[in-house]
Amino acid sequence: MGNHGQDCDLDLKALVGVADGALLLAGLQALWRERVAARNAAVSVASMRGTDQPAEEIFGIEEVASLLRRAGAGPSSI
Repeated sequence: MGNHGQDCDLDLKALVGVADGALLLAGLQALWRERVAARNAAVSVASMRGTDQPAEEIFGIEEVASLLRRAGAGPSSI
């Protein structure tokens, strides 16, 4: 995302309006949940097979979490 240490707040209402902002947040939250579920499934399969777990970064969870935090809806509120 390029601005890792200094995330700027996103004002979704100003960018896309209230209704579209709510839809965008809901979509980002769903994306975050899907990526976490995919990671959990991959970790379970690796564990069952006795192989190395996949790298956390390949799932892009932190990128989505960063966008959610910038929009005021971090993963802790999902």
